[in-house]
Amino acid sequence: MRAAPARGVNTALIRMAATLRPAPAGWLSRVGAAQSDHRHPRKFPETDLNEQATPQITMYTSAVCAYCVAAKNFLRSKGLDWSEVRVDLDAAERERMVARAGRTSVPQIFVGDVHVGGYDDMMALHRAGGFEPLLEGKGA
Repeated sequence: MRAAPARGVNTALIRMAATLRPAPAGWLSRVGAAQSDHRHPRKFPETDLNEQATPQITMYTSAVCAYCVAAKNFLRSKGLDWSEVRVDLDAAERERMVARAGRTSVPQIFVGDVHVGGYDDMMALHRAGGFEPLLEGKGA
């Protein structure tokens, strides 16, 4: 006589699992597991040592700022990384931003040492074709 299943056990699931067949040989390679096989090491692209790295993007922001969100979304859509400095949390950082940018509004965006301006300034620069060269280190 079979014992009753424990309370909360899905008996239909147990019956279904009992009918499953073992996986065929080599099934892992068909679903892409061979990519991690030690016999087939991954190939990484070569990097040119003379190629300049993308300049650091610094964005001064505050918590409640729709233009800051829009600027971050634009940079994210371009696949770029940035460092964010919250001026609403640190008065010293706000003073540093005003000294660097000469403006008190946020966001204030810098690519390397070049002050791009706010969100509208960055978008105008992008539409004029000047933002991408700046990211490549060619603008000033």
